[in-house]
Amino acid sequence: MRKSTTQTISISVQYDMVFEYISNPLTQKEWAINFIKDVKKVDNSFIAITPFGEIPLAFKSDKEMGIIDIILGGGEPIPTRLIKNNGGCEYVFTLFQPKEMPDSVWENEGIPGLIEELKALKSILERK
Repeated sequence: MRKSTTQTISISVQYDMVFEYISNPLTQKEWAINFIKDVKKVDNSFIAITPFGEIPLAFKSDKEMGIIDIILGGGEPIPTRLIKNNGGCEYVFTLFQPKEMPDSVWENEGIPGLIEELKALKSILERK
């Protein structure tokens, strides 16, 4: 079984605004700073520019349920959830260790990188 980490960050911004921002593929480059360098729209789909090259990017989202699953390269969805909390919300992000990633990289870069990105997301949204 692959390792995973689930991180949660509290965002003091209205749920609807946070949902619209996170579920927009074009905003990923603003906060997913360790993985997505840019996003381009091609016809009716999106391509993420990553350190590993260009990868198709899609979302499966449901505003009522708080689902914002990120799909990279047609692979398994990266499950994320947005939960209302007293005028703000909690963003819950589960990341799975890629099969080819050594444990030391996962522990020293993967998990800290996700935490850094979630802090960037919070900062961006709370400044708007």
